[in-house]
Amino acid sequence: MLVEDRAQDAELALYQLRMHGMDYVSHRVETEPALREALSTFQPDVVLSDFSLPGFDGLSALKVALEVAIDVPFIFVSGTIGEERAIEAVRRGAADYVLKKNEELYRRLA
Repeated sequence: MLVEDRAQDAELALYQLRMHGMDYVSHRVETEPALREALSTFQPDVVLSDFSLPGFDGLSALKVALEVAIDVPFIFVSGTIGEERAIEAVRRGAADYVLKKNEELYRRLA
């Protein structure tokens, strides 16, 4: 599952998974209510989340995931997280973080 407000960024993350031979069914959410519902009904194996979302931030998404689906790994995929916030996110329960940095892939998907 992806917690991402930009469809293009979600497609980039999914493209990377496909390029690494991963088979998946995805679901994208942008809001806290949608995340809560999807964690219950979609039951993901992993949550990939942006850190900065309009009206809903990544740390709030992490908190929801830890409340609703504690056994599901939560990984930040963000271009704005920064080292200090990434460390704080891992301390709060995130499994890991990945930086969005591949501008060439963004151009190809645009």
